[in-house]
Order: sequence, then C-alpha cells, then structure tokens
Amino acid sequence: MEDKEEFLKEFGDYYGYPNGPKTINEIRATEFKRLKDTVYLDHAGATLYSELQMEAIFKDLTTSVYGNPHSQSDSSSTTSDIVREARQQVLDYCNASPKDYKCIFTSGATAALKLVGENFPWSCKSTFMYTMENHNSVLGIREYALNQGAAAFAVDIKEAVDQDGASRSSVNSVKVSQHPVQRRNEAEVLEGELTGDAYNLFAYPSECNFSGVRFSLDLVNIVKQNAEKILKGSPYSKGRWMVLIDAAKGCATQPPDLSIYPVDFVAISFYKLFGYPTGLGALIIRNDAAKLLKKTYFSGGTVAASIADIDFVRRRDGVEEHFEDGTISFLSIASIRHGFKIFNTLTTSAMCRHIMSLAMFLKKKLLAFRHENGESVCTLYDNTSLKVSSHDSGSIVSLNLKRPDGSWFGYREVEKLASLSGIQLRTGCFCNPGACAKYLGLSHSDLLSNLEAGHVCWDDNDVINGKPTGAVRVSFGYMSTYEDAKKFIDFIRSSFVSIPSEFKKGYLLRAKSNPYPTEGIENRLSSSGCYLKSITIYPIKSCAGFSVQSWPLSSAGLKYDREWLLKSWTGEILTQKKVPEMSLISTFIDLNQQILSVESPCCEGKLQIKVDSDSYLCGKEEFYLHSQRLQHNGYFSIIRYEVRCYENEIDQWFSNAVGQPCSLVRCCHSQYCSTLSNNGSMGMCRDVDSRVNFANEAPFLLISEESVSDLNNRLCSNTQKHSVGAPAYVNPMRFRPNLVISGGEPYAEDGWRNLKIGNTYFTSLGGCNRCQMINFYHQTGQVKKTSEPLATLASYRRVKGKILFGILLRYDPGNRAGLDTNSWLTVGEEVHSNSE
Repeated sequence: MEDKEEFLKEFGDYYGYPNGPKTINEIRATEFKRLKDTVYLDHAGATLYSELQMEAIFKDLTTSVYGNPHSQSDSSSTTSDIVREARQQVLDYCNASPKDYKCIFTSGATAALKLVGENFPWSCKSTFMYTMENHNSVLGIREYALNQGAAAFAVDIKEAVDQDGASRSSVNSVKVSQHPVQRRNEAEVLEGELTGDAYNLFAYPSECNFSGVRFSLDLVNIVKQNAEKILKGSPYSKGRWMVLIDAAKGCATQPPDLSIYPVDFVAISFYKLFGYPTGLGALIIRNDAAKLLKKTYFSGGTVAASIADIDFVRRRDGVEEHFEDGTISFLSIASIRHGFKIFNTLTTSAMCRHIMSLAMFLKKKLLAFRHENGESVCTLYDNTSLKVSSHDSGSIVSLNLKRPDGSWFGYREVEKLASLSGIQLRTGCFCNPGACAKYLGLSHSDLLSNLEAGHVCWDDNDVINGKPTGAVRVSFGYMSTYEDAKKFIDFIRSSFVSIPSEFKKGYLLRAKSNPYPTEGIENRLSSSGCYLKSITIYPIKSCAGFSVQSWPLSSAGLKYDREWLLKSWTGEILTQKKVPEMSLISTFIDLNQQILSVESPCCEGKLQIKVDSDSYLCGKEEFYLHSQRLQHNGYFSIIRYEVRCYENEIDQWFSNAVGQPCSLVRCCHSQYCSTLSNNGSMGMCRDVDSRVNFANEAPFLLISEESVSDLNNRLCSNTQKHSVGAPAYVNPMRFRPNLVISGGEPYAEDGWRNLKIGNTYFTSLGGCNRCQMINFYHQTGQVKKTSEPLATLASYRRVKGKILFGILLRYDPGNRAGLDTNSWLTVGEEVHSNSE
C-alpha cells in the first residue's frame, strides 16, 4: 500500500478518472471481470472490449433488424441511418467537418492505407516520403510509388522541445535527415526534370507503435507549406505535398484535430480504439484529396449504372460510395457507437492522462533497477521526458533487459516467463522494421545477416551475434490499473534483477556440452549410485507412451520410439502444444505379436496396427524438418524424412481422436541433408550416418527421481507460501522421459559427460529445454493447464533463456556400431557416469 500511496502522490491528479462517472477500480470491477487473474499489457496490439459494451451490442443486434443498405426496404433504411450516424461519430471524434472530410469504412487500418497507396496519383515526378517509425502497412505504399516510377525515401525527424517537454515544432525547430533515395525506373526522369506539378505524399504515425513516441501534428503544415526548406532544397521536395497519418495506435488517446491540421488522409482501426469490432477501420479523407485519387475497380456498391456487354460504367458521385467496394460490414459499423459511448463518457483527455501516468510510472521504476554490481537492468527505447505532461509520451514502454555481464536477455525469454506469471505482453519488432532497426542500432548488414541466419518475424531468434533482434513492449489501455503496472515491475525485479541462489551454490547447468573423446570412457566411468528405474516408449509423437521392464535398442534409440507422427491435412506436424488432447491417446506395442495398439476416449474400440507389415501402408511421402535436433557442436540439423502413409480408415480413426482431419505417417528412412549453425553458417553433422525418428532433440531423455522430488518440495513450499489450495505435485512422467533413474543427489545428472547403463554407452548433450507442454495435466478425463511446474523451474533452472530439466542423451559414436537386435535396456541396471 505504501508503494501505491507514493504513486498517487505523484500521479493522483491524472490516474483513475478522479472526475469521471466511474473510478478505475469500479470500471475494472464491473466491466472487465474476466481480467481477475490476468495482467493484459498489449493494448497497442489490441485493446480490450468492455463487457458492458458487448452487452449493449448484443441487445442492439437482438432487438433491431438491420438489412443490406443497398436497398430501399425499412430494414435497409434503418441500416443506412445507423451507418450515416457512425460516419458522423468518426468525423466528430477527429473534429472533422463533413464539409471538408468524408469517412470511408474499410476492413481495417491496413485496408485504409492500401486504398491511398493504390489510388494515389503517382507519377515519375512524385515523391513518397515517410518516417523511419512506420508500420509495414505504411511501408507497403512504397510499392505502388516505386512501380509508378516515383521516388521514395525514409526520413528521421527530430523536433526541438521545451523544458516542460512540449514540442516547439516550428519550421526552424524541425530537423529532417534524409535516407537514400529509392527508385526503380531511374531512366524515366532525371532530378533536374522534377517540376512542381507532381503530387507527393508524406506518411507518418501519430504514435510510433514500437517506442510510443508521438509526432507533432504541426508536421502537417510544415511539410505542406515548407517542404523545400526542411528538405534543404532537394529536387524531390518540389510539387504539391499531401499528408497521410497512420492513427491506428495514436487515435486511442489523442485523435488528430482536423479542424486545425489539414491532414489529407487519416487511417483508423476500431479494435485498437475499443476492442470491438475487429476487421473494421476507416479512412478519413479530405474532399479535395478524394478527387485526386484514381480508382480503377468498381463493384456493386460503387456504381450508379453499368452495362454488362459493352464498356460502360457510371460511378456514384458520393466519396464514400465511390470507394467502399461491395456491401460494407454494416453490423460491425452499427456496433461502434457503443464503443464511442465509452470514450464520450470518460473523455479521451482523461484516458490519455490516465494511461500516460502508468507509462511514466513504469519507466521510472524500470530505469531505477540495478544489478548487484551496479549495472543497469533496463534499456528503454524512446526519446521522451519522464513528465506526464509531455506531449510526445504515449501508452507504450518498449525495452530490453541486460544481465550483470552486459549480455542481453532474449525477449522471448521475457515473454515466456511473463506468460507463466499471468502477464500478457508482446515482443519482437511489432511490424515496425524501421523503428526497430533505429532504436536497436541494427545496420543493414545486421538485418541481412539476421535474415541469412534464419530470423524472420515472430520466430524465437531473439539475440543474434550478441544483439537483440527485437524488444519487449508493454502498452496500457484506458482500463489498465496501477496493479497491472506493479505486477510487471515485481515480475522484472524477481525474474531478472535478483540472481537465483542456486547458481551461487554452484549448480552445474549446461544447455549443451562438448563431449570428451570416447576413447578410454570405461576407465573414467564410476558408479553414480543410481539405477534405471523405468523405461518408457512413445511410439506416436506427442501421444501417451507405455512403460516396460526391458526393451530392445535400435540405431535410432529405443526401438519404435517416436517412429510415427500425426500430420494435419495442411502438412502441419501435430503436437501436444497445439493439440493437448493427443496426450489422451494411449499406445502399446506387443513385441511378440508385432502389433501397435492405440486407444482414445473419443473413439470406440481399440485400433491395432501391424508394425512388421506393409498391409496398412498405401504410399510414400517425403518432407523436411528444420532444427529438429541440436547437435553437440551447436548446429541445427535439416533432416529429410521418407515416410509411409496409411489407409483412410486409420486416418479417420485418428481424425476422430484429435478432433481434426489428420494422417498417420511412419518414418521409414531419414537422412541429414545439411546443418545450420545458430549464426547462419553451414556445417557438417557428426551424426550424418545415424537414423533418427521424430524425436525433438535427441534419441533419449533422462530424468532423475531425486530431481523431481526436489522440484516437488519447492512446489509444495510455493503453494504453502501463497496459500493456494492443496500442494502441487508432479509425476516424473509429466516430463515425457524415456529413462527415469533413481538414487544419487538431485541434479547430479547435470554434470555428467558420459554414462553407461547396462552395456550401453551414452553421451550427454546437456539439459533439456522445457516448454509449457509440461504444464498440461489430466483431470477427470480432460486436459487442463496450469502455470506449474514451469514457473517454479524458471525460478531456479534458467540458463541463457532456457529452462532446463533432465538431460538429453545420444549413443557414443563408438557404441552405436555395436548395437544389434540383441542390445536391450533393462530396469534395475546400474548407471555409471563420468563428470570430468
């Protein structure tokens, strides 16, 4: 409570709608009850709809009859009236007079931007200028410009600010730095031939969705009236300048005032404003700008008349009708008035103050964090002051985190741990490559190198060559609370500032190991005090396995282990991460009868498949899997699989079992084609001669009973501290191990380099990186999910972004050649290990 009192002393005049009809606590209690256990911090991605808002929409749609507006019926007239009212609400929101502006409804802000790009009067004399801080949807306009011979270039804009953070934004206080000019048809026009009769377009966001930095609306008049001056007489500054503002993000708290700033085009997204409806946006367009757009396509709603068998069409005169192809999304349009009702009640100025108070509070707390050695924890990406009155401070806090040694925590690690703590945020570049490169200091060569290393949008490659490839983004909404910000602050402090005590005690955790040469292993192995407690085989990838007392080995690991998998009809590999119900499918192989038996609670009868016969197989396919196994030398393998397919009856059985169309395939041949390192270089795989089935990383996964027991003690302790129900407990099988050992000390296996079980020798590939799949558990025949045990493991088993538990094994290279049909593993065999 003391922390909140301090917060209210500084931000109480801005936070919580003190003069509004409801306080923030009342809003959360009555309109966002579903957020009880969730901290939602991705309002820049999609803000949340109010429950009362949705109740009003449902009542409206269930008591009114809205027909297609392209008619004269009563229901059509009702719809037309609602649409007309909605257009006016959008214009009023931006203080735009209907005499000067029109509202065109689109399928989203992206469609609004595309409409401008594809219909703008580009010529070889035109220029498309845009700020580096722009969404990909704006950058896409460049394609239309360049294809028509126009020039295009990015600019960095720096505005001088007063001591109170307010922008001065006069012509003399704005500095524009121009990036290289791009052209595709340079031969069509020389710079000296550029004249003043061209139409040019300048695009910028009202708020950068990467950093939260706001751009001054004074830029509209500055560019329109003084382009030559701010571009220092560049020949590309000549002509008539028009301005496009991407307000998809910024419009939620500070809509542009179009009565003061003559913006030509404004793109809006409604789910960014009030959560619902999705798939609906608008383009606010000046009437004189609309006349310049050159629209080619026509459709049902855009023509007054057309003749089918001759070249004749007469288009409608109205701006909206001219650009809205087909039937507009009238039910969604009817819904936006209920969102605007919220905004009109709270007022955008109060929402802006509320949101900015949270953003400023969070920034101050994050900047104050220091590691034990005094090094800063957080790097923030903005250029704003820390005053809530600052005009250029938005709702976004974008950051990355550093370790005490100066290396970066990967943003995916932050996202993964945040999710375990019930915090929803976003990471990456947020479809804003210019701002991402600018703030992270990534050069063109860095970006191309990252791409060659396999990095693309939304993947897990968060740090390459020592540099982050994206950031962590926290963004607030009008319903966000102090408690939301505080929980994120506490999460950062506990997960990234303090150092887990186990590391200090000398726990040996290795993401991967470089095995010693195999010669003389026998002389280095000694009794570990452990024995093999259980053996489990998982014939079908991600389905349940079965345990045995003894089992034969093959060159791919345990015989038949992960030799089958399920593929969707689109080619996607099905796993428990995507289809948790796969864990309910039980399997068993009878070695004597050579039959794979499969059962599912969703299917009647047991499915039996002969494993030594081709009678069920009806074809052969080939596909590739990337990064299937992490080799000991740091290379990711690219594996070519040849698989056998099964007849329709078997596929239908599994489709019923998982609830979606899928096919069963069996690995009949696999081959390493090449390997790719995590920095993008090619290499040779040491295991090119071995066959591998569908295991994720290695042929064997080993778990220690003592390590599981230690984890359960921690889970029990955490539960008692938080007084949440009965103590949690996990069974070793939750981790889907092949081998469970008993005896010895907890986590002793972390330090093993080599080991021997019975007469078989293995090499450790290091710890197994755990994912949220271990949080799934069964209860009354259903698959449920919790945050444990991954959350507890993350508190003391985290190394360089990986949460390690259990170790991965492969055969020793010299041992594999000796394997034959007589090689078996048996429960009870002693485990000898080498930790040198």
